[in-house]
Amino acid sequence: MHSRDRSAATGSGFGAAVRRVLRTLVLLLVLLLVASIGLVIGKGAPNAEPSAAELALSEGAASAQALAAAARLLETSAPAVEADYEAMAEMLDLHASALRPAASTGESPSPASSPAGSPSPTLPSAAPVAPSPADFLTNLTHSYTSAFAAAAVVDAGPARVLASAATAQWLRSRALAEDLGVTVPVIPVPETRYDDGAAPNCPTQTTLTPDHGLDGARTAVLAEQRASYAYEIVAARADDPEALLDRMAAHEGSAAEGSEILAQHCLAGPLPSAAYALDASFSSGPDTALRELEAALVGTYTDLVGVSAPGPVREWALRQLAETAQGLVESDAAELEVLPGIDPAEYPRLQDPAS
Repeated sequence: MHSRDRSAATGSGFGAAVRRVLRTLVLLLVLLLVASIGLVIGKGAPNAEPSAAELALSEGAASAQALAAAARLLETSAPAVEADYEAMAEMLDLHASALRPAASTGESPSPASSPAGSPSPTLPSAAPVAPSPADFLTNLTHSYTSAFAAAAVVDAGPARVLASAATAQWLRSRALAEDLGVTVPVIPVPETRYDDGAAPNCPTQTTLTPDHGLDGARTAVLAEQRASYAYEIVAARADDPEALLDRMAAHEGSAAEGSEILAQHCLAGPLPSAAYALDASFSSGPDTALRELEAALVGTYTDLVGVSAPGPVREWALRQLAETAQGLVESDAAELEVLPGIDPAEYPRLQDPAS
């Protein structure tokens, strides 16, 4: 009897062990099944949400594309400024190509696209109607204002092209506003100012290594100091130096603003030199030399937007880019670039907008 009880107990223990093994195998099979389902779902999951920079680029491209189409309609309905609208259409086509995110395929969505639930696109539709010049100016203003706002906060690379396109559109809007006899729009980028009591508490006897943005700000300050000196030298030899002296003072002010921003980051601004090396062209052809100097400054600020983080340095660079480009196009014989401060060779799509 004792032997049978022990045998039964032994059999019961063996059965329990078998049941535990079976439960373990079932659990492993369930885990493998769940994992395989997850992989299948993951493969079919939608792409990641676009970044803020991608959204800003897409919006800018779609806006430029729609504005280019509107400008072409205005070529025939507003013949008094036909050449201006034609130039704007060409510029905006290139902006759409440059702003369109590289990863995107096909055409940027047009605001004129039919929304969901609208009649079939195969049905006949009315011919597009040209907007009024005032409406076109309003839409152009919205385009560059949005681009400037995005350029202040998105990643540095996209910010650079957004800022350049916004600057060109803003300058075109100024010319159009003058044609229409309405208020000429000011730069939609506020000046960078610090309160008197906002002086930083900088450590003494400490050397800080500036990041790319602050190092670029120092480069811009040096460029402004050199520009101020160049205007002073040319003004000293000019018969009517008043306008040259005004530009000299403007560059001095810009250098002071940049130095103040550096000081807020506990970095000393570069001290102006008594003299800077100037090319012989500043004596033989001062007008051309000064235009080239201003064009180089436009590139300096465009690049500064592209290396600085969101904040005072980039905001200063955005405003300086617009102001410097404005001064350049308002000088004699200076033409507005499609993307101020950017070499079109950097964007192969600019060579062929249809690409």
